[in-house]
Amino acid sequence: MIQTSYSRLLTVCLSLISLLFGVNIAAGADELITPTTVLGTRIYTMPGENGVRAVYIFEDLNDAMLTTSENAYWYDALDTSTPIGGGTFNAFSDLTDGATYIAKTDNGADTIAVFDFKKYRLAGHGIKADNSCEATIIRIDIPAMEYRDTNGAKHAVEREITITYTNLTADSTEAKWNETEITDTISTDNLNKITLEYPLYVPTDIEVHGCDIAKALYDDTDFMLIRRDDIVPIAIGFIPRAYTALRGTEIENENERVIKEDDLSGSAPLNILFRANATPAAEFFLWEIKKSEQTITARTESETRYVFDESGKYKVSLKVHNRAECECTHEFDIDAKESMLAVPNIFTPNGDGVNDEFRVVYRSIATFSILVFDRWQHQIYSSSDPAQGWDGRINGRMATEGAYYYIVEAIGTDGVKYKLKGAVNLLKGKK
Repeated sequence: MIQTSYSRLLTVCLSLISLLFGVNIAAGADELITPTTVLGTRIYTMPGENGVRAVYIFEDLNDAMLTTSENAYWYDALDTSTPIGGGTFNAFSDLTDGATYIAKTDNGADTIAVFDFKKYRLAGHGIKADNSCEATIIRIDIPAMEYRDTNGAKHAVEREITITYTNLTADSTEAKWNETEITDTISTDNLNKITLEYPLYVPTDIEVHGCDIAKALYDDTDFMLIRRDDIVPIAIGFIPRAYTALRGTEIENENERVIKEDDLSGSAPLNILFRANATPAAEFFLWEIKKSEQTITARTESETRYVFDESGKYKVSLKVHNRAECECTHEFDIDAKESMLAVPNIFTPNGDGVNDEFRVVYRSIATFSILVFDRWQHQIYSSSDPAQGWDGRINGRMATEGAYYYIVEAIGTDGVKYKLKGAVNLLKGKK
């Protein structure tokens, strides 16, 4: 009965300690060790690794000790042959940062690791940002919180850090860069190398808040700052785009006519504007336009326009770089289609909106001429625009039904020459 009462009293005491200091204490032979501190200090508790039951992180090890519910032999986890101090006692102080301890009693053993968090707070340590072409790395000169398990293997405590800063983010839909406030929450066991999700493209203040352990121990965010004057971004970002100039969308007799700005293939000539849309660190631009691996032209502005007035397949390459040897490249494929020309043999100018004009069907035509004659060889229509057609009127009045004669001469953007002669039948039909 006395032993049972003692056990209950011990359980109550341990529960009070848990409430006061935020320590999760569970009953059992393998949970003998209880961390304690002087009044006003705190303990952060987390699970250990590979045989280490718990990791106790103290505000200050000078104010901390470990106790057991009964007399115990205390050992350094790396040397279990000789008890520390050589005695048996239920309290142990003079703790060493990063050490792993084992307490052994007749009822079992318990293994824990301890840390003095004063050494690992952000405040008071150095911080800097290393900028490269590929990444921005935040470096804080705080050692890793490492302890060893009973096999001697190292384990590092992971910490959750919050980093806030301003950066440019790509809007690919509108092909532009937006200045955006960013918050990265990063879990890491190495504060000497924290890689941001994207490299910095503009100078910015960088605030580091952390970590979850500091919040629990100190009720604050443990703050550090890198000022924008110390940030020199060199990374290049770009959103390369090509926009084809449209020649109207009402023309139906031109095969593969480009009707969308992002169409880079179709009937020539193709008049295309190229834009790099690069971030501020970009200094130099090189556009190269090649056909059959032969360079046609090279440009050095951030945007350039080129008219592909010859049929063929082209490659347009973009290189963006700077003095820091950062570089981005991109390539566009352009296909100016080969020419074609065909002439119908009938049209019905009755106003029904179908085949109302005598027009050729064409693609990639550079020069064009059409002459139309009546049966008495009088010229009644001419045009140099293949998109236009004869509406079947002569001097404003509808021509009579019958055969009319044409001569078409044209040169394609691929150099093919066309000379076509023939008759077209005008049928009024029914509207």
